[in-house]
Formats: sequence, structure tokens, C-alpha cells
Amino acid sequence: MVCNVQGTGNKKKITAIKDVVRTYKPTVLALIETHMGGEHAIKLGHILGYGGHSRINTIGFSGGIWIYWKIDIVTVNPVNEHQQFITIEISRNGELPWFFSVVYASPDPSNRRKLWAELENFARQNNRPWLLAGDFNETCSLNERHGGDVNMARRCERFNNWIENCDLIELAFTGVTHTWARGNSVETRQSARLDRALCNADWGTLFEDAMVRHLPAIQSDHCPLLISPNGFAPLNAVRRPFHFQACWLTHEKFQEFLNDNWPSNGIFPARLECLSRKL
Repeated sequence: MVCNVQGTGNKKKITAIKDVVRTYKPTVLALIETHMGGEHAIKLGHILGYGGHSRINTIGFSGGIWIYWKIDIVTVNPVNEHQQFITIEISRNGELPWFFSVVYASPDPSNRRKLWAELENFARQNNRPWLLAGDFNETCSLNERHGGDVNMARRCERFNNWIENCDLIELAFTGVTHTWARGNSVETRQSARLDRALCNADWGTLFEDAMVRHLPAIQSDHCPLLISPNGFAPLNAVRRPFHFQACWLTHEKFQEFLNDNWPSNGIFPARLECLSRKL
């Protein structure tokens, strides 16, 4: 999972991050634009329950990339650290290692060009499966942006040329198209697909069912990216019918539970469903 959190310095941000982690339980969690570093990054890792961590500290109060991982599930080795990205090697027992680059592209065009050059150089030297994800601060087409710079078509062309030069492909996604949005009125509203996940052909072949889910933005202008190398299980739209199990009657607290949950004036399906789940 990759989240542009736009700062980690207040309780609401921390609570939002904790809620997302508790809900989706990512094995690897990347936080970008943290606006803080040092001991704060280590402390947050302990709070979230991650044993491994690597980071790029901020310059002043801007930037910052933190990566956390579950040490009992994956082995991670930092490979390359840059002010705008971190590349790590990820492996599970008995599986092929692969590279993962977490990107936070600078809003400054000249700094972004340095980032593209660094990653393009890595692409030429790399012979392993490679996944990149994060905030690229660019879009591939005008359809991926609402409002903003009138010269956007030229920027889109340069970004697409960079993707092609690196031999990268786009991961399929579900959710809203624009991952960043700002403004509360029609006049001030701006939005764009700034956050995305790309991979090389080797990674795409290794994880051919990979998908990205754009989660709802919470305490940030950006949507978190939930990346599943093996895809997402389809949601079961059909509610399972209620079945009474006779063995429930033998439970020592059955009568107490029944009195607490069964309405005195009738039988409701919701109560029945609740009963089946809790027992």
C-alpha cells in the first residue's frame, strides 16, 4: 500500500493511517510526503505494528518517504535511496525476489527531470521484476486532469515518453480515476490522476493478476493505493441465507445471548443474521 499522507504531525493523520492499516493489513506500507522524519518515523512504525522500516527524511518540512514491512512475512533489503524515491528488494521464502520503487516526484519540474533520469538508468541496468508506485505528479493524458496548467499536453507527452523509455506498463485499477482532488466549489475544483502503479514486463508476467484499488481519501487530498500482486477476490453480492444450527442450543450461554439479542415483539431478519454471525 502507498499513501500520500501530506504530513504525519497531528493526531487525526495518525488515526487515519491506523484505521487504513487495521482495515487492509498491508504487508508493505509506504507513506510519502510525510513532512517529518527521524524518531517520529520509528515511533509510528511501532504504533502500526511493523518491525522493518526504511526512510528518506524530509528537506526542511517538505517531502519524506517511509517504508514499513512485516518482517515475519517478507524479507526486505534497501537497494537505492534518492530524495524522490526508495527502491527495495522484496522476497518471500521460496519465491523470486523483485524490486519495488516508492516514488514521490517533486512538484518542481527540474527536480522531476532528475528523478526520471535516475529511474530510467535503473531500468536499463535492472534484470529483475520491478514495480513502481506513488505520486508521480504527472498525468498520461488530458483526461486524467481537470483544471491546471494550459501546457499540460506537452507534459503528458514527456511523461508517456519516459514510461516508454523505461519499458513500463500500467497496472489495472478500480475506484475513482482521479486520485488527487482539491477545492470545494466548481470554480476552485481541481483533480488529477497523480498516483499510479507501473511495472516492467517481468513483474507483469510474474503477477499477471495484479490489481490496484484506489481507496477513499482520508485526511489527505490523495487516495491511498492498495496494490495486490495476486488480485482481489470478487465480492459476494448475494447474502447467504440464514441456517439454524441445532448445536447452538447446547452452548452454555445460548439462553443469555438469546434474551439479549432477540426482540420481544417479533422476529427480524437482521437479528437472525446477527445471531448466525456471533454464534
